[in-house]
Amino acid sequence: MKYQVTHVTDYIYQSPSSLCHNIMVQTPKNLPFQTVEQHEQVIDPEPEYLNRSQDFFENQTVHFSIERTHSKLTATSKSTVVLSAPAWMTADPGQTQPWEQVRDWLHTTKALNDTRQFYLQSKHVEFADGVQEYTLQSFTPGRPIMEAMLELNSRINSDFTFTPGFTDLSTPVSEVFANRKGVCQDYAHFSLACVRSIGLAARYVSGYLETIPPPGKPKMVGADASHAWISLYIPDLDDWVEFDATNNLLVSDQHIRVAVGRDFADVTPLKGIIYSAGKHTMEVSVDVRRS
Repeated sequence: MKYQVTHVTDYIYQSPSSLCHNIMVQTPKNLPFQTVEQHEQVIDPEPEYLNRSQDFFENQTVHFSIERTHSKLTATSKSTVVLSAPAWMTADPGQTQPWEQVRDWLHTTKALNDTRQFYLQSKHVEFADGVQEYTLQSFTPGRPIMEAMLELNSRINSDFTFTPGFTDLSTPVSEVFANRKGVCQDYAHFSLACVRSIGLAARYVSGYLETIPPPGKPKMVGADASHAWISLYIPDLDDWVEFDATNNLLVSDQHIRVAVGRDFADVTPLKGIIYSAGKHTMEVSVDVRRS
């Protein structure tokens, strides 16, 4: 399936800015099941400095600076991406290894540090009171890890209410859990807190969903902005398997992957420092269409 993706971010300043430094993470990843045919980024005003590189998690990043007075910053990313179904879609969840076996393996030196780092708490992923108990309702003794994760994914989708505006970036997992409300990044952070609290390794995934679904198909929740979900490491599949609690999905070929990290702080689409006397507002639009 081929998709056209357009992501536009506008920063509008109350008072003109004389200088800004920014980091943009909006370049889709090339993966065995995802091919980026074309990608371009247009920044207005044109930066005096721009550098493309990879971060610690092998995400594509763009660092840029605008060193003259401006009242508005617009960053536009356009991509053409081809998706296919990942190999995990053919796996039998009931035949994956028991989750305790995976947990025990992760806590040995046989597991790479690049994997083990993802069972730790992070800036937006805390092991709040009650989270582990909530998780163990699905991760019962000896249960296959993928089967347990699918049930946890479904329970979070059922127990939580998608509520735009109820949370912001500073809302902790404990508050999301107490109120059972939030948006896709909250669902992802809570999912991460669950599986990490029992010693499993899971990553935050940022990306996009199809904005306008095919005829007869429902529009998925979170399709009008950047989306977030998680990937859980399953050793016997030798893969990071992706789960979307917001839409109760085992992720297949409708999710476009941009970046991975410990949580949202590692993969913020656009962040930086602005030298200005006043406040600013941010407007974001995302459009993902089949081509």
